[in-house]
Amino acid sequence: MSDWAIFLACFLAIAIGWLLGRFPVARLWQKFKNRGWRKSYMEGIHLLLNEEPDQAIETFIQAWDVNVENFDLHNALANMLRRKGEVDRAIRIHANLLECPKLTKGQVRQATIELAHDYIAAGLLDRAERLLINVVNNSQDFEERALELLQQIYQLEKEWDKAVTVAEQLAPKRQLSFKNRKLSSGHYHVQIAHYYCEMAQQALAEANFVMAEKALEKALQTYPQCARATLLKSELTLEKGNPLFALEILMHLPEQDPHLLVESLPLLERIFAHDDKGLISHLQSLLENYPSVQIEKRVFEVLNAADPFEANEFLTAQVRKRPTLQGLDLLIQQQMDMLQGPARENLQLLHQLVSDVLKNKASYQCKRCGFSGMHMHWLCPQCQSWDTIRRIRGSEGD
Repeated sequence: MSDWAIFLACFLAIAIGWLLGRFPVARLWQKFKNRGWRKSYMEGIHLLLNEEPDQAIETFIQAWDVNVENFDLHNALANMLRRKGEVDRAIRIHANLLECPKLTKGQVRQATIELAHDYIAAGLLDRAERLLINVVNNSQDFEERALELLQQIYQLEKEWDKAVTVAEQLAPKRQLSFKNRKLSSGHYHVQIAHYYCEMAQQALAEANFVMAEKALEKALQTYPQCARATLLKSELTLEKGNPLFALEILMHLPEQDPHLLVESLPLLERIFAHDDKGLISHLQSLLENYPSVQIEKRVFEVLNAADPFEANEFLTAQVRKRPTLQGLDLLIQQQMDMLQGPARENLQLLHQLVSDVLKNKASYQCKRCGFSGMHMHWLCPQCQSWDTIRRIRGSEGD
């Protein structure tokens, strides 16, 4: 071999060694291997910028194979699809994740819980229940999340006894223990009390007074401020033929939640069924501490049947003391009955205007999410919170 050839070989060996030191083979191979997903990634970005999110999501999913490193990406995309309402696609992605043999045990459990969440959103509650029970029985890592979803399932299915069991399992997980006291987070005690109230209401409908009484006792033990349990307990006592004791039970309501006094009006009507004077006296005592248009209206109606002049004086005094649109509308109607001619026609026009305003006004509102409606719900239809809906107060409400 000539000297030139030896020199060239040595030069090439040194150059190759330098290049391998500067650019390792593993890095070069990874760069080569990643060319495909980089292209897909740029395609996905382009689709997002052109407001084509569905195609962008499909591109991202196809670009990254399911493995340990890409688990979070696939899981996040599936959860986003579920929130958008595309539950079928979310189920498909989470099911694909569970088919991957390389996932860790923690990732498998997380994907299982998210798949159960997808099933709940799709209304497939039985499938979701089986998955979640399996997680609870085999792991403590995601037990709290699985129990929360199980509680949601039993609440949707109205299986209140199971809902109580799960909520009681969750209760210790929502407490911080110190030396001599515990701080509780959440409203689990409110939820459990309302589950017992649901049992009691169902038992009352079936005339099973013994079961209803036991459920209400447990509700008040769990949450002594449960005004709903007091209302049901009074109703139960009335059904058993003891109106005086039913009234005595209702006397605790202002201490628990005065905003629910209006909801006791149907019970009070039954308690004072043949005693109009007693009803008026009781309602007027309530008005002293809790002004309410609905209570004022009932007092006015009872008074008006016996003495229209006294009823008019009462209503006028209440509207002056606390002006509200509903009170004003009632006063206008009262004045209309006492007038004739143009004055009555003017009041008729004013009554029509006020009535049109009130017609579309909601009577109840959730203090947590702001949901509003015309009827009382113990469970908010929007945010699924218990005991958060109350009558709207103020000049345009009660």
